[in-house]
Amino acid sequence: MDIVIPEQRKRSNPLLGRVKLVQGSIAEQDVDAIISLIPQNLEYRGVINEALLKAAGEQLDQFVLENVYKPRVGDVYAMPGFGLPSEHVLFGITPDWRNDFDREDGHLLSVLRKTLELARRMGLQKIALPPLASGRNGFPKRRAARLIVQAIEDRLDEDFEEIRIACIADSTMRTFEERLRAIGWSA
Repeated sequence: MDIVIPEQRKRSNPLLGRVKLVQGSIAEQDVDAIISLIPQNLEYRGVINEALLKAAGEQLDQFVLENVYKPRVGDVYAMPGFGLPSEHVLFGITPDWRNDFDREDGHLLSVLRKTLELARRMGLQKIALPPLASGRNGFPKRRAARLIVQAIEDRLDEDFEEIRIACIADSTMRTFEERLRAIGWSA
């Protein structure tokens, strides 16, 4: 008996053209808001948050420490962009992922959906996000790409002019391009 695996179902969402895949640092994106994640203990860990902190300056760190009190997993906060080209940084609070058991798909998916909802409520039309939660202690890149693309697809509507995924590495760009094409996106 032969096993037949059909091609992945392609969806036809006319708004998928608003999703852009770009190569470059998230800290250099000239958009209304940058989305990032920060663990519940508010430590700036990982390449993404370190780049944001370096570009925005200590004002961002000081603002977080003075204005975020007892964050809970799933909370979302809007911060000024300070030295960044973007007007805002939207931080989603995640658990401190120490091992595979801490990395639940629902945590990442929920916080990304909430950040996009906050962006919509704030009237922000151009959003950029990096390959969130796919670093050293995060999700495997393909899994993170699937969850990020799912969250974008779930919240993509007429309110957003552009949702940009900024990747530095070529391999990460290919992973996201593959995932986006699986849902009917074309560059």
